[in-house]
Amino acid sequence: MNGTRTDEFLPALERESQLLVDYSLEVFLDFDFLDHSILGGQLTGGHVVTYLAREADRMADELLAATEQAVPEPDHARRWEIAEGGSERPGAVMVHDIQESTERLRGALASVADWSSLPYAVREVPAHRLLQLVIHLVDLGRPLDRLSDDDAYAAAAALPTVLGEELSGYRLRIIDGDEIAWTDGGGVVEVSGPSRMLLSWATGRTDAVTLPVHLPAPALRVWI
Repeated sequence: MNGTRTDEFLPALERESQLLVDYSLEVFLDFDFLDHSILGGQLTGGHVVTYLAREADRMADELLAATEQAVPEPDHARRWEIAEGGSERPGAVMVHDIQESTERLRGALASVADWSSLPYAVREVPAHRLLQLVIHLVDLGRPLDRLSDDDAYAAAAALPTVLGEELSGYRLRIIDGDEIAWTDGGGVVEVSGPSRMLLSWATGRTDAVTLPVHLPAPALRVWI
């Protein structure tokens, strides 16, 4: 899973960004985000949508600063944090928030002419955002099997970049099939399997995944 370039994440990121907006609208028509309990009751849909909106704004500002563009002052009417009650806003307000923040990040991504000229941490933004969207859309109720093969592969390829510390001691290998396997290679455990299962295993969302005996799952990563 080495050698993936930043620009290889961008097509999948664009598709998943639009799917977040579409899915938020679809979900809002069915129920209020406040009533959507996830991760064993730790979070609601409102927490997740607010988090994704603020992360998009943060990443947009980071990209603008790194490319020496003006970073606008925060829109305090929209940029509510979770701790400030952002997760308790009406569903329609949160849908508007995620639409606005998604567009801001799209614009900032499109303004980057040369990714190789940016600091490494900033070059990680597309991979990080893609994995955020894929995993938190699962938290919002989109089954992983609705994730396209291309986007699942790209998100799984982002795992070592985004979750490097949590996955230290592991080497991931994406293969076709319907189960995860592992081998101990003398201090480095190689975990191989299809993209969707690797995504579930690496983020601790293993309720629907049968793991091989003795293969531990990383701790549940509430936020990506």
